[in-house]
Amino acid sequence: MEKVKIMGVLNLTPDSFYDGHAQNLSNQEYLKKKIEELSASDIIDVGCESSRPGANSISIDSEIHRLSLLDSIIGDFNNCFSIDTYKYQIAERALKNGFQMVNDIYAGRYDDNKMFEVVANFNVPIVLMHMKGAPLNMQENIKYDSLIDDILYFFDERIKKAKEYGISENNIIIDPGIGFGKTFKDNFTIIKNIDRFKSFGHKLLIGLSRKNFLIYKEDSPIDRLSATITMNAISIINGANIIRVHDVSESIKMINALKQYASC
Repeated sequence: MEKVKIMGVLNLTPDSFYDGHAQNLSNQEYLKKKIEELSASDIIDVGCESSRPGANSISIDSEIHRLSLLDSIIGDFNNCFSIDTYKYQIAERALKNGFQMVNDIYAGRYDDNKMFEVVANFNVPIVLMHMKGAPLNMQENIKYDSLIDDILYFFDERIKKAKEYGISENNIIIDPGIGFGKTFKDNFTIIKNIDRFKSFGHKLLIGLSRKNFLIYKEDSPIDRLSATITMNAISIINGANIIRVHDVSESIKMINALKQYASC
């Protein structure tokens, strides 16, 4: 079984769909404890702006303020820190201050590919995610000519553009964008077809943790751990290389079980 990496989620936001914490954003001890809880992951993905369905964008200054809360903390940890942003100014600041990766929900399309210039300059990995529309409206009027083919076409163009800007083959990761402009059925279809996305030869990330397509009897995100673990396991079996999760220790247990199964 190919090594699967865990990307733990750290939201410095008051309005994320699952774990936004407005009252604790400026509490350094709280933030340090949160990072310690995620430190068993290979990557810690830090988001300073919510990208949940219906979310509005925030100013660059506001995003920088939230990001700066980690300036005196991340040096205490050996994890790879990823900045979850589509703004090249935020990515550049993060990469100058200890971050080693970019996770871009716009796949470089925001600000005329300036994100690609920053990533190429720092020679770091970038996650190119597929999203239809913007977080504010992405779940409205969802329609594809052919879901998988449309996403494949998107990645083909984005990967070529990233390479044109000097981003190396090994630094490109793709994410089909579970929940980002997708119907419930679309999300399951994507997971069933992970092997088709792997045809590009790049690592593939799946971020489905506690999302709404896993809903059962009107439950809340807090109730969706078992569904998350199940669908992440299926995603790994189907070829996912990185899983983006809120629950690191439970995900490690699941991956270890799959390793034992694969070795039998």
